[in-house]
Order: sequence, then structure tokens, then C-alpha cells
Amino acid sequence: MADLRELMLEELKKSTVIQTSSIDETEELLDTGLEKNEDNILAAALAYLDNKGYRRRVDNIEFAKNMIMESSEGYDTVIVKQKRVVETNLFEEATIEDLRDAMGVCNLETVTAIHTKLERMANRQYEYALEFLDEIKVEAERPKGKLGGDFESMEELLNRYAKNGWELDKIYGEPRGKVIRTYLIFKREKMD
Repeated sequence: MADLRELMLEELKKSTVIQTSSIDETEELLDTGLEKNEDNILAAALAYLDNKGYRRRVDNIEFAKNMIMESSEGYDTVIVKQKRVVETNLFEEATIEDLRDAMGVCNLETVTAIHTKLERMANRQYEYALEFLDEIKVEAERPKGKLGGDFESMEELLNRYAKNGWELDKIYGEPRGKVIRTYLIFKREKMD
């Protein structure tokens, strides 16, 4: 049977609300025991680059060698700097009641987030924009050469609005003399 404490810890680790561990990063000097000479410094530099995933380029090698020589200053052997990362579980000593309380906080945060989303969905508010066209132009009608500078096709117009978060809500035509003026109504949700 699964350990209740472990299950609760795993669920808490998934939460973005509760910090379950702390990370302590320290830099320490490690004595390789190798005599300080050019070959051993080069070997330590190459090992450092390989360990970090850096390419063995000349500039990278020189940088690593200089770093190792600085660390080894005053020593007879090759000294390398190494970062040590220690992760501490903040709930290591926690009781089941403590874990239950932390789970309650996570659940409250989840319910609050759901409530906020539902509230926004139930009370959506929109802003609107209106465009009108006396002529609908399609991309196939685009003039060749420099004459097409002021030309905007229907596709370009729709994409221009869509790029800014607008969606086409309604389109309708209204006679204006010999021309039918086309009205495009765009809407987007207010994100207050």
C-alpha cells in the first residue's frame, strides 16, 4: 500500500504555491592531487569544459586554464572550483497534520483560481472596433509594381486586426448610392 505521507509530499511538489525545498549553492575548491604543470592544467581545463558541456574551442580552453591557474595559485597541486548544490526538503520533519494543512492551502489556491476564471467567463466584457469598406479587395487583385502601395486586401485587414487580438464579430452591407458599403465589426475581450 502506498505511503500517505509520500503521496502528499509528491502532490505538494507539484504545487506552485508551496515551496517544498530550498537550494543552497556553495563554491568550493577541490584538490585534484595532480602536480601543477601545463599538462595537468590542460587536462583539468578539458575536463571542466566537458563537464559543463562547453565546446573545446581555443578561447574556451584558455579561459578554463586561466580559471584553474587562479584557483591553484599558492598551491603545489591543481585546484579546481566546483559548485556544490544541496537541496533540503523543507517538509522532511513535517507531520501528517502539517502536510494536510499545506495541501489545504494548495486546494484553496486552486479553488480561487477556478473561481476567478469562472467569474471572468460569466461576466465577459468586450470592446468593439468598426471598419467599413466601399470595395472588398482580394489578394489576387493586387496591382503589380509600385501602384500597390495603398492596396489592402481583405485578408490583410483581417490579419491586421487578428494580430492585435480582435476577432470578426459581424459583417454586413448597406447600400450607399451605387455602392454597397461593407461594415466589419470586430470584438475582443477586455482583460481588466
